[in-house]
Amino acid sequence: MTTQGIVFSICFVCIYGYVAFANNWRGAVVWLGAMTASMISFALGAPPDLRVFLTINYNVLLIFAGILIVAEILIETRVPEYLAAKLIRMAGTYGKAGVLICALSGIISIFVENVATVMIVAPIALEATRRLKVSPVPLLIGIAVASNLQGTATLVGDPPSMILAASENMGFNDFFFFHGKPGIFFAVQAGAVASFFVLYFIFGRDKSPVSAPPLPEVTSWVPTAILGIVIAGLAVISLFTSGVGLAAGSLCAAGAVITLVWHATAGPEKGWILRVRLRPDDHEIEGREQARSAWDIVKGFDFDTLFLLAGIFFMVNSLESYGVMQRIGAIMASWSGNDPFTAFMLVVWGSVLISGVVDNVPYVTAMIPVVRALGVALGVTDYYFLTFGLLVGACLGGNISPVGASANIVATGILKRRGYRVTFFRFASIGFPFTIAATVAGAAFVWLVWGP
Repeated sequence: MTTQGIVFSICFVCIYGYVAFANNWRGAVVWLGAMTASMISFALGAPPDLRVFLTINYNVLLIFAGILIVAEILIETRVPEYLAAKLIRMAGTYGKAGVLICALSGIISIFVENVATVMIVAPIALEATRRLKVSPVPLLIGIAVASNLQGTATLVGDPPSMILAASENMGFNDFFFFHGKPGIFFAVQAGAVASFFVLYFIFGRDKSPVSAPPLPEVTSWVPTAILGIVIAGLAVISLFTSGVGLAAGSLCAAGAVITLVWHATAGPEKGWILRVRLRPDDHEIEGREQARSAWDIVKGFDFDTLFLLAGIFFMVNSLESYGVMQRIGAIMASWSGNDPFTAFMLVVWGSVLISGVVDNVPYVTAMIPVVRALGVALGVTDYYFLTFGLLVGACLGGNISPVGASANIVATGILKRRGYRVTFFRFASIGFPFTIAATVAGAAFVWLVWGP
């Protein structure tokens, strides 16, 4: 292994340890580690290859930023809250309402980042449980795990999907059909069918009637239309270009700019909107609260994750160029006895275990080059079963624990502010069976369709 490879490996292990368990300044720490590795390599007479900066897929960053901004403004219009309230009215019972609310969070997260999805759906779930005087803990956990599942299904649902697309040169449509075969979208839906039997077992048998909640007033459908146009545009672009290119990144960035301009000039922050607030003593009040301005949304943007993605891209691409990932892939191939199915199981369930306790964004970014190298070491020309298996295991494994995914942290934080403490075992009582059911079904689909 080269000097650069050793230096960058040591620095990567150090920063990954911080990123895996910390919640603040992760992007800054990654770039500090990257610059430290570069300076140490230079001091040892082995200058780093700074051409790696050119290998960062900036279009993935544009897609992430654009979709997140549109989703934040979409929250202000209350369209998702309106849909959730309509579902509760249709359900009639708490059991059906719980399953439908979880299903809605999954559908929303196909197109909207998971944390935003939880923030969108949680208020209506809290209202439903308040009316029945039952604990909101199981329902909030269900919302979080359902959003994590479906966020894997499309290019724009979650950062790991964007990372996979950039690595494997996949466009928006490739998540549905790739190389003439059903893609990762259908693997996720297989997992969804299996896992929602778990949710039905938890919620569906409760026949307690739930009264119809008030329908929130939708302030505008404009952001919904813009999001729909962006998604449709990504699908059209994918017909003519492969991978995550400049057109896709520019479209999402343009959608964000247009939505911000609309919000600043004609959006709901120009007036006052009616919101239903819940106090800790569970008394409902109606009050008027000013919507966030366009500047508030920009100030609250998740720049940390954006810098984290860019920094992890730089570090992983550096390790790949220095042959580190190829070495790890060869080691994993020897562990599996050079058997593709054993290697597949190692990737899937190893990812489930690791992602159960650490963030899946840096993990997926680091492991995609490794599983590609594993495929080469196995002598398999079509290694997509390994990369798809990695995504299934990593994105679903985060559902095991309350710290395994950002959406879980947000959901438990909402509950904590209302006086509900969620222990690891309380979360795992729902997250673990959900994860096992979804992973088994999703991995089986991937192997049957894409296995060698």
